[in-house]
Amino acid sequence: MEFKKPRPTIDPDSKTYWDSAKDNKLMVQYSLDTEEYFLYSKQLTNASDSKNIVWKEVSGKGKIYSFTVVHVPAGPAFKEDTPYIVASIELDGGARIISNILTDNIADISIGDKVSVVFEKQDDDFTIPKFKLEK
Repeated sequence: MEFKKPRPTIDPDSKTYWDSAKDNKLMVQYSLDTEEYFLYSKQLTNASDSKNIVWKEVSGKGKIYSFTVVHVPAGPAFKEDTPYIVASIELDGGARIISNILTDNIADISIGDKVSVVFEKQDDDFTIPKFKLEK
């Protein structure tokens, strides 16, 4: 199967994240100085001056911090997916991640709902962490 949607740019800051997703692992960055989890961009955290950053595997459990239902696709490749949910997920441990919520009933989604990660394999080289409700 060929993946026809645009892919994210995988750069040195995100390579560990994407490589780990292929192995069904959710990895986020952690500052040993501030004891803060974050997902690549430390410029947006208290760890912005930290040089002591490591990657840590997390459980993939969290809650919906915010979300939107997308009715107008972000380009032709996403037309068949509409409507879909883009959410800010607050992971247990504090990091936030932007991803999709997979559900058959969009009306079931609420801020604060518990979610867990699922790994959607697109092809042998690319897997996307997404989330499902824990109801």
